[in-house]
Amino acid sequence: MPNLAASTRCFFHPDRPAVAICVSCQRTICASCSTLWEGIHCCIDCLAARREAVVRRGARWRTLGMVLASLALLAAVTFLRARIGVFLAEVF
Repeated sequence: MPNLAASTRCFFHPDRPAVAICVSCQRTICASCSTLWEGIHCCIDCLAARREAVVRRGARWRTLGMVLASLALLAAVTFLRARIGVFLAEVF
């Protein structure tokens, strides 16, 4: 953890000494408020924003996967309908 002056206090808990600095907002934070995210210290506000960004990114990939799966299913149905049509034309 970074060296902070002894008089530095937590932004959220002024009665507690700060032990880290949030890399996003530069607020000094105590041990209770500090969370390591991918090797960097984050306060609760910035951690929530980072997690939300990860959730949004995951939702984008799920949507893309569903679109691609739907297109593959549509292609398979179209192919099978054509094959069935050829088969029926040969039978009749």
